[in-house]
Amino acid sequence: MNEFAINWVKGGEYAEITVPSGSALKSKLLKYSQKRPDEVNHVIINKDGSMVCHAPVSYIHVAPPRKVSEKQRAAAKERFRKMWEEKKAAGESEEALLEEIMDEMEDDSMEAENEDA
Repeated sequence: MNEFAINWVKGGEYAEITVPSGSALKSKLLKYSQKRPDEVNHVIINKDGSMVCHAPVSYIHVAPPRKVSEKQRAAAKERFRKMWEEKKAAGESEEALLEEIMDEMEDDSMEAENEDA
């Protein structure tokens, strides 16, 4: 299934929300179902990965897209670029640390083998 659907009865407390697999809304609703199981419930995940759940009608919100100036867009782009570089650098340092630990473990095992011999 590749459709979004929100159904509720006027005056009802809960809405039935259907979302396709791989959507941000599905991820958000799953997170809410874990953090607020008393509010977001009756979660059914179909074989195709789509999901149906119940959520309070107050969760339903419609808003027009935000208008962003070119200056704001450029500033956001720069923030995301810096964030990505920091994340990438942290990942690289984690990889280097992991390699260092693995090398130390290999050295220790070689030393133990030499002592046994």
